[in-house]
Amino acid sequence: MDWQQLFPTYSIAIDSKNSAVVTSFGESPIDYPALHHKTVVSTNHRGFIKLCGPDSEKFLQGQVTCDLNQLGADASLNGAHLTPKGRIIFLFSVSRDSQGDLLLETHPSVVELAMASFKKYSVFFKVDITEVTNQFINFLVSGPDAGTVADDINPNTSRPIGAGAYSLSLHANHAHECLSSVCADLIPAGQGYSDLLRIRSGMADVIAESSDTFIVQMINLDAQNYISFKKGCYTGQEIVARAHYRGSVKRRMYILKLATSTLPTIGEGLINSEGKVIGTVANAALGSDKSIEILAILAIKSADCAQIKFAEKEFVELTQVPLPYEMPE
Repeated sequence: MDWQQLFPTYSIAIDSKNSAVVTSFGESPIDYPALHHKTVVSTNHRGFIKLCGPDSEKFLQGQVTCDLNQLGADASLNGAHLTPKGRIIFLFSVSRDSQGDLLLETHPSVVELAMASFKKYSVFFKVDITEVTNQFINFLVSGPDAGTVADDINPNTSRPIGAGAYSLSLHANHAHECLSSVCADLIPAGQGYSDLLRIRSGMADVIAESSDTFIVQMINLDAQNYISFKKGCYTGQEIVARAHYRGSVKRRMYILKLATSTLPTIGEGLINSEGKVIGTVANAALGSDKSIEILAILAIKSADCAQIKFAEKEFVELTQVPLPYEMPE
């Protein structure tokens, strides 16, 4: 989509490694705190996988944590696909397209991993699994009027990802038309701001580097309607159920605000003031020019620390930000 045509007065910057990613419209992290109080449309590059064929739903139902029987015509479900050992391969949001086929939105870096894993299990099903990333555009609408604006753009594809933030996925052929009628009332922002909004939603992204690393409870999927404990069996289900019913979860995900402008890498260890590794980084984004915000998987017994460090950096002050959802007892 031609974002420059929609917002001709802004200076658009494109990622040098991926031309599909708009990094900014001239804004920088110093502007992020002010954007929180405005209605913003932020570009959000995502990957898309299509499942079609008579066995599509039957196949997917046996592979993922959500219950496809709960998927309405104009709705979506969040879910995860796991290894037999219960580790997350990728996360997704699934909906039906205009032909009734299943469309999965996920992080672009895991599309190949996801398709390869699905195809290992699909040989006995009449289902075609194809990447259709280039056919869709995803973006976030956030701020005071986000809900109204998202509905004005397309209520059928709008889904909340946090307080005052909505994700929309539109077919590339229609995205420009849908946005053009409302863009005059919106402030545009790039991928960095979308990354920050996702962290504030408390919803982790599993990327290629963190695939096959986390169990579902580690990143709080049981608190975010990613898991049906009433559906039948699926790959990895036994591990998920054991942790749920026996209460054996020792690590959980937290939102942390750190007083530094240096971003850690995904999977990097977090060290407390006693020199102990108490967790790892799941996702990270700049929150301003002087702070970052991260989703961190921490040992529950060590989650109340006041300082932390990663790599060879100095210790920095941290603030634990309340999660925007209730955790299970």
